[in-house]
Amino acid sequence: MIVRRCQPSESRELREWIKEHHYLHSAPPGFVAALEFLAGKERIGGMLLGRPAARTYGEEILELTRMYFVDAAAKNTESAALAMMRAFVRKWFPSIRLLLSYSDPSQGHTGGIYKADGWARFGKTEARHGQNGWASREGRKMQETYVSKMRWVRTP
Repeated sequence: MIVRRCQPSESRELREWIKEHHYLHSAPPGFVAALEFLAGKERIGGMLLGRPAARTYGEEILELTRMYFVDAAAKNTESAALAMMRAFVRKWFPSIRLLLSYSDPSQGHTGGIYKADGWARFGKTEARHGQNGWASREGRKMQETYVSKMRWVRTP
């Protein structure tokens, strides 16, 4: 299956589909844009874009908060989809100057898709062990051990 089209989705159903299939089985509560990727009429992937959790980053940055593509998708689909997402951001969010995303090495996600699309590695997050923070709020959950993730950045 080769990604043929990217379209915005106003449906919360796409968010639920990503949650159901993503390895974390969660998605941040809000998003700025949801993009659905199709091969013919079949959905093969989705992305959620939101404001970074660290509010100090400012209003000119968008974070790719979740991305999922079916295993049957063709090789390089994710990198092609990242390019489509960037074109969408350039057109519909012209004030955005930087995109931010993370990869999780503990899940085998080394950032190859980001490298292939020209993203730059920009440090790592710190691992946390059993901290409360936002996870202490009702309805929220956090893994027992939060692993260090690689941070990636790119201009739209």
